[in-house]
Parts: sequence; structure tokens; C-alpha cells
Amino acid sequence: MRTIGLVACGIFIVMLSIGWAGPQRLIATQEEVKQFMAKYIERYTQKDIDGFLWLFSPKAIQNQRDGFEAIRRIYSHFFDQSLELRYRLEEMKIELYENAVEVKALYQIDQIPKKGEERKVWKGRIRWVLGKEDGLLKIISLDYQHQSIP
Repeated sequence: MRTIGLVACGIFIVMLSIGWAGPQRLIATQEEVKQFMAKYIERYTQKDIDGFLWLFSPKAIQNQRDGFEAIRRIYSHFFDQSLELRYRLEEMKIELYENAVEVKALYQIDQIPKKGEERKVWKGRIRWVLGKEDGLLKIISLDYQHQSIP
């Protein structure tokens, strides 16, 4: 009996030393991420620049180069040029981790410009990495590749 106790104690010590103490606690649930993405789309299509930027961490990076102020300028300009925006995601895949969430999808943005230009369609692949700041999901990085379709 003593041997079983020592073995169990040894296994427990090994588990603690390698950082395993049971199932990992994930940063968020699938439902929380889906709600976050719904807010992202809603604020984007409403051209709510302040509400939209609130979803980003102040440390966010877009396309591996643009920091928060550049992100603000890019979206402010795009929203100001747009009379109407529609945003759609397809094939969304959510991967939950202990410290982050990765979301990948195909996106399509239908833009009706203010200056009477013809409707533009932007589509491509997009990837978000979300983290938590003060208990709230925030965009840490955003990478996309798009093509304009007349």
C-alpha cells in the first residue's frame, strides 16, 4: 500500500513540475468568440469607429506592420469614404488556447462609396488573434489579404 502511495505522490510531483494540473483552462468559449465577432461585424457595418476600435488592444498590429494609430487612420478613412458597408464571414474556424484565440475565415465586404462610384467588393482570407485584457477579448493581431473586385 505504501508503494502505491509513493508512486501516486511521484506522479503528482511530475505533473506539477511539467505544469500539468488537469485540463487546461481556455481563454474563452466558442460562444464568447462568436459574440465578439458579431460585435466586430456590427460596429464595422455601422461605421462606428470608436466602438470598432474599442475591440482592439492598444498594442494591436495589423498586417504585421500597422500599429494602433495607423489602424485608426486606415479604418477612419475607409469608413468616411463609405456610404454603406456590408460585411460577411464564411468558413469561420475558431481555435481556443489557454492564452489566446485564433479565428480564421474568408471575408467579403461590399462597399458603396459616398462619391457616386460603383459598388466595390473586397474579399479574401483573414486571421485574428484575440487575447484578454482586463477580462475582455481584444484583437491582438489582424492579418488579411484582399483583392478588389469591380
